[in-house]
Amino acid sequence: MFGARNHWLQSSVPFFETIFLRGRPITNQTVNVDRIIDENPIGRTQWRVVVLCFLLAIIDGIDASTTSYVAPLLAEDFGLGARRMGALHSAALLGLMLGAFVGSPIADRWGRKPVIILFTAVMGVFSLLTASSNDTQDLFIYRFLTGIGIGGVMPAINTLTAEFAPLRRRALLMTLMFIGFPGGVILGGVAAAFLIGQYGWESVFILGGILPLLIVPVLLWFLPESPRFLALRGLSPNRLATILNNIAPHAGVTAESRFHVVKADSKQGARALFDVGYMPITLLLWLVMFCNLLTVYALVGWMPWLLEAAGFPLERAILASVLLSIGGVVGGLFVAVSVDRLGATRVLAPALAIAAVFIALIGQTTGSIPLMLAMLFLAGFAVIGSQFGLNALAAMSYETSARATGLGWALAVGRFGAVVGPIMVGAAVAAQLAVGKLFLVAAVPMIVGALVVLALGSAVRAVQDA
Repeated sequence: MFGARNHWLQSSVPFFETIFLRGRPITNQTVNVDRIIDENPIGRTQWRVVVLCFLLAIIDGIDASTTSYVAPLLAEDFGLGARRMGALHSAALLGLMLGAFVGSPIADRWGRKPVIILFTAVMGVFSLLTASSNDTQDLFIYRFLTGIGIGGVMPAINTLTAEFAPLRRRALLMTLMFIGFPGGVILGGVAAAFLIGQYGWESVFILGGILPLLIVPVLLWFLPESPRFLALRGLSPNRLATILNNIAPHAGVTAESRFHVVKADSKQGARALFDVGYMPITLLLWLVMFCNLLTVYALVGWMPWLLEAAGFPLERAILASVLLSIGGVVGGLFVAVSVDRLGATRVLAPALAIAAVFIALIGQTTGSIPLMLAMLFLAGFAVIGSQFGLNALAAMSYETSARATGLGWALAVGRFGAVVGPIMVGAAVAAQLAVGKLFLVAAVPMIVGALVVLALGSAVRAVQDA
């Protein structure tokens, strides 16, 4: 009798999957992990991942911006000119690039969670050591190593958030998480404005070291591994079943189920990035990330210095430059909702073109403080807001087996732009290039980025239709 009943249940799977899949029991032995995540409501497990990764993004933002906020004091204490300060900004960014290149393939092989925890600890330890720097060699080495930690964390938390998010809301959840990064820049600026006067520049780096180390035990206990990764690698079926049952409480998934993800047999890691179909996507993603992050870090890294040179007191220059990040938060939300509704290409190409206009106008409005502050906000809205959308686009462009590497390496190449940007601004400042011309030049990469996004959209559609 029981055997006949089991046979009836197995033969009825297609009917019940079609009618009852949303939040209902899955009665067959093969479990489609992608469908469970994509077709069920966003639950507590996903929100826990978003919140924890959001907190990590805040810490990343604080640590990535510390040098910018104390740049004039470091220049005074260590005798650094404009070119050397540009090199210091770029030392940390070079570390970010290396961290993303190294950490992302590890995340595709060993998991997202171990990489997040390891690189968070690296970030904390070397930020603390930066506060103890006795000479410029110490300063450059410790900022480089701190950058490795920051660079390893960022692609992994983007990937983990993407893989817990249903496709219909992936851009929005990734943006809500990534808002933590400019949020960290904002909080770091406010904290720096208070701490510098009271405790000196060292206190800013101490704050940037304590926060990552405090969150490591929280991550060990509360952060889950990506269910798509676990299914792809055939790891921890008990843990995977628990995660999926938390996402879909009535799914009835067991450790004995056979777990399936889309294209589980595709090439993995770096090899997939250069497969025939994906090579154009990879190269175009790298180029647009390079253009956008070059501009983002050139603006964020040098804005306090440029505003102070324009006559702002340091504390006010720091707070004014925070408008870039405030605009980025607002712009990121707008871009995310628009991407989920309209598609990435339709949103990002015009957003990058508009960013070029606002960046150019910053240098033309220095005679009016209200107008210049408005341009700072709008430039952040378009430039940093577009970066949110580019992160989501990169995550959507690759399958699970190569997602961390694809997103991480795109960000790593973008970090090369972030290394080049501050050096270029430092050279322009040293050459005494007029502020108006400097910002006109800074607008050019945004125009290039807009054109690249149009080509990228065609490349992604070609792969999806294949």
